[in-house]
Amino acid sequence: MKKCFIYSIALGFIWCFVSGNISPGNFLIGTILGYLLLRPLRVLYDFEARDSLVVRLQQIPKQIKYFSKLIVEIIKASIAVAKIIIQPNIDIKPGIISVPISAKTNVGITAIANTITLTPGTLTIDVSDDRSTLYVHCIDIDDSDKVRDSIREELEEYVLEAFE
Repeated sequence: MKKCFIYSIALGFIWCFVSGNISPGNFLIGTILGYLLLRPLRVLYDFEARDSLVVRLQQIPKQIKYFSKLIVEIIKASIAVAKIIIQPNIDIKPGIISVPISAKTNVGITAIANTITLTPGTLTIDVSDDRSTLYVHCIDIDDSDKVRDSIREELEEYVLEAFE
């Protein structure tokens, strides 16, 4: 509960800066809205976890590395999709593949699924009931093992490092 309140205060500050009105009343509104936003998300993020500030600060370089890798992957995938679109005869083999994942937390699974979806040409469709497999639609699958390995080695590794 204490962490949820602290995050609400941080969202209150963000609200002030985004709205362009830095005042006590606006801060209070932002804090209340932040708390109301965080309440339903309690099941996704464990506010009762005993993570120290040092652990959180140590994750920042890993998260920067993840976001850098994500940007590179988005650019590479965008170029690949653009090549497919520009071709006079579109010869693609769309399909759905299953990708086993190592993430165990809700945040890790959500981060991997969203990372896949943000990458052009791929879309996370579902998570298995046991939360060990993602089902991913790909615009072009020449070799499903290659695509699966690419997701596991190039994306999941960075997500696990940054968020779990």
